[in-house]
Amino acid sequence: KSSADKNKSGGGFGSPSTATKPRRNDNSIQYPELEPQVRQTLIPSSSANSEESAAVLAEEMYDRLEDIYGFGKFNFGGVNAIYKSIGVVSDDGGDIDKKENEDTKEGGSSSLFHDILSGGSISTEAGGSDPLLAELFGKSPATMVTSASASAKEEKAAAAPFDLNSIPPFENFRVLHTDPMVLAIDDFFTNEECDKYVQISIDAEKQQSDAEETLEKTKSSVLQPMLLGQSQTVGKDSRSKAQRTSTTWFHYYEGVPELMAKASRLLGLEGIDRFEEPQTVRYRRNEKFTWHLDALSPEEVNNPSGSGQRIATLLVYLTNVPTGSGGATMFRDLGNGADDQPLKVRPKKGSALLFFPSAGGIPGAPFDIRTLHCGEAVAEDAENDKWIAQLWLRQRRYEPTAPVGNRHGDAFNEIERYCKSQG
Repeated sequence: KSSADKNKSGGGFGSPSTATKPRRNDNSIQYPELEPQVRQTLIPSSSANSEESAAVLAEEMYDRLEDIYGFGKFNFGGVNAIYKSIGVVSDDGGDIDKKENEDTKEGGSSSLFHDILSGGSISTEAGGSDPLLAELFGKSPATMVTSASASAKEEKAAAAPFDLNSIPPFENFRVLHTDPMVLAIDDFFTNEECDKYVQISIDAEKQQSDAEETLEKTKSSVLQPMLLGQSQTVGKDSRSKAQRTSTTWFHYYEGVPELMAKASRLLGLEGIDRFEEPQTVRYRRNEKFTWHLDALSPEEVNNPSGSGQRIATLLVYLTNVPTGSGGATMFRDLGNGADDQPLKVRPKKGSALLFFPSAGGIPGAPFDIRTLHCGEAVAEDAENDKWIAQLWLRQRRYEPTAPVGNRHGDAFNEIERYCKSQG
């Protein structure tokens, strides 16, 4: 595929959308409607989005994952994937699959998305003028948001001693939106894995009477997760702070080897040191998470000693929530229909949802406002609580803060054991 063809197909900023969406009369009002030049960048999915339509990922999607988001090793070994494996080194120290790929792949393409990621000159033009957006973005200039590939050397140096090649590639993808990319991965977790993660969180809630004492006692035995406050989302004032009524548990990396291994395998990472603390979240009846962005505020991102921006969000649905029972993950501006409804993703047990919260949309912005989303309230008469596991990937190495004593390296043996069990 030529560079010209890639640019014609979008390259991060593609064919204009002719739909005009009116302002909604709900709590999304805290985030202004997308400006016309931003709305023109939206590219809906061209494939069917029914739960029966899962299939292997198309070559174009792999190209986008590499060229726009920097995940060149995504789902390595899968049909149409760019890399066939990871951790394979040639005699001169280079990656064999990368060398083979570079020999066959045509010249690279340049896009406005790349310019935004590198803080180039194009990204300073045509910026949004809404004063509320300026307040959300902060007064400090947007710093460079590096793509995943920019962390390759650091990741290679911290490569973990486990072999993800033994885990089969994922085959059941649904492309829910093309740009910004939103993917569903069916059969990401088994039913048993889903039930395990729900149960260890419930057990922790029952046993955690004295947090500090319990953590010290159980670290070496059951790796009890810590029931902690809410996760950070972008926003600095009462208008931009999302309201969440759910309950969150922070887990030891060592206690969730399936999640760490499969997330790394999906994204094509050779280490886990850029992942934030693994979490499980429970939404009971009537509980929700209002409109928000997963990306962090400029103040957090601009910290030179920090881990940078969140570049990928992975949610895994641990329970089923049937259609009509609420609990959907909704993206306000990514609906495909003419009825101006948001893109809705129903919680399907074992399936995962992947999107990228920090690149593009408004030129020069430190996050992609097009990925504005919420957790719909679970219906009063829903049969099940909604449970999810979630992970965020940072630009650089992340230092976990909870639970006490949580370290990436402690999980290596458990991840290696899990990988071997899949071979």
